[in-house]
Amino acid sequence: MIESFFRWSRVRALVLATPAGPYLDDLTATLVRQGFGRWALRQRVHGAAHFSRFTPGVSLDALHEDLIPAFRAHLSTCRCPPWLRHGRHADVCAVAGALALLGHLRRIAVVTSLAPAPTLPDLPPLVRRFHTWMQRQRGLQDTTLRSYERVLSVALGTLGDAPGDYTAAAIREVVLRHTKGRSRAYGKCVLTAMRHFVRFLIADGLCRPGLDGAVPTLAIWRQSALPRYLPASDVERLLAACNPAASVGLRDRAVLLLLARLGLRAGDIRALAMGDLDWHQGTVRVAGKSRTHVRLPLTQEVGDALVAYLTRGRPPADSDRVFITMAAPWRPLGAAAVSGLVARAIARAGVTTRCRGAHVLRHSAATEMLRHGATLDQIGAVLRHRCLDTTTHYAKVDIMRLRAIALPWPGVTPC
Repeated sequence: MIESFFRWSRVRALVLATPAGPYLDDLTATLVRQGFGRWALRQRVHGAAHFSRFTPGVSLDALHEDLIPAFRAHLSTCRCPPWLRHGRHADVCAVAGALALLGHLRRIAVVTSLAPAPTLPDLPPLVRRFHTWMQRQRGLQDTTLRSYERVLSVALGTLGDAPGDYTAAAIREVVLRHTKGRSRAYGKCVLTAMRHFVRFLIADGLCRPGLDGAVPTLAIWRQSALPRYLPASDVERLLAACNPAASVGLRDRAVLLLLARLGLRAGDIRALAMGDLDWHQGTVRVAGKSRTHVRLPLTQEVGDALVAYLTRGRPPADSDRVFITMAAPWRPLGAAAVSGLVARAIARAGVTTRCRGAHVLRHSAATEMLRHGATLDQIGAVLRHRCLDTTTHYAKVDIMRLRAIALPWPGVTPC
């Protein structure tokens, strides 16, 4: 395998003569399966060879990620032979190659030490206990809890770690300080996080009851604004702007149709697995924010787009997720990447809108269903709303129906 990428026999012989040489052919095959192109693959193989040669006196089975910082420092003043430092961005690719080598040696049990645990944010102990409590008692998702943790870590820097000393005035001061001049969405997150946190402290007996009433409320008038959505013509422009001859175009079209026709969230796209698609019944299984799975109908248009992507556009990645990245290393598409995909489609189609995230297509799906005669109950079922009040937000966009039931203002001629 490695001969296909290192045609110069002299360079190939030098690379294979390094301590990692016996394993570089299998590593090359692994990188090929991960989708790396010729240039990027060569860079990583050179980095793997460089890393194994950089550690004299350390056997391959003793290699560990703890050596990476020293290797990175070595690269800044490296005087090794030129064939070890190959091409542009050699330092970055050398470190990536070193990590790829370590991962490969662990998979084949040459390196038996445990990989370092992923670095976790240095959270205060109270916030960690709050995280566990909210997961067990409320079933909140990790993404929601992470947003709360960022707020609470800052707040505890002012309040301190002795909940028994908290006062209503201190809590109000912290909330007002961290919401002043910020957006309404951020203020809502701060208030919700603080209210849940104080209730957790009360439930654990760490502060006096009733202190949650000290968290002020944010003046938000429900149903005061129209939902932001794209007209049907603009949605069609987004779909038409996807190139059906390119793999990325097939993927983008399938994602946009799931968002615009079924009202899926970006997180639903991220979590969608092969087993969630039931081709015999024509349904797709999604869970969303809740932990209850529901099945939505897979329309012909959406199904055709998924088939085109899966058969002609999806890279052969070793993952059960439906949507993955097109650039190596192949990995599942994240929620932020889904919103970025929508933003690029909006720019590509020349659509003018202030909203450029994936959620605008969910709003567009709801408003389009309403205009085609769907009831609020039906729309809420598709969007998986737990409360009908959430769905009534979309009733305001049907101007023609609202005009039919509007009462004339006294003394004013109707329009």
